[in-house]
Amino acid sequence: MTTLVLLLLVPLAVWRIYSRLKVVLGRTKSELWRHYATLAVMTVMVLAVAVKILGNWVALAALLAGVLVGALLGQQSMKRSRLENRPEGFFYTQDRKLGLLVIMLFVSRLIYRLFEAYLHMHNGVALDPDFLGNPISSWLFGLLGGFYGLYSWRLIEWRRTQKPVPRPIDIFDIK
Repeated sequence: MTTLVLLLLVPLAVWRIYSRLKVVLGRTKSELWRHYATLAVMTVMVLAVAVKILGNWVALAALLAGVLVGALLGQQSMKRSRLENRPEGFFYTQDRKLGLLVIMLFVSRLIYRLFEAYLHMHNGVALDPDFLGNPISSWLFGLLGGFYGLYSWRLIEWRRTQKPVPRPIDIFDIK
């Protein structure tokens, strides 16, 4: 009975994550510290996974392939993004399709791992501790890291080339 409840709750959780991500991937104020932080986190994540799976050449190759595919998708997403330089500041609107695809693939792998742990717990079987050693997992970590790493880098480059648009002077603004 609990497995049936779990199977019914998973689509609800996926739908909730998807609907929340659609909102998050809308028009966003561009802040350089966020772009640098995202680039740093994605770089550290990929390097940490690479160190963890060192010696497992299939998983390492999958990680590098994921980074490459993610970087290509990040470049494509940057081309499809809307970049705005306004008096209120810098804004960008990421291409939702590619961003949602990458994030939902990653989240679906994590949900699969939770479901796998649940099944192993009820069967009394030990769970495989080498989650990152699985080529699918390492590929998805690389995909996420490559996508958002390159996307953040491209946003940093864009911001460096832009000069802020001056605010219009309001003669009625008394200070």
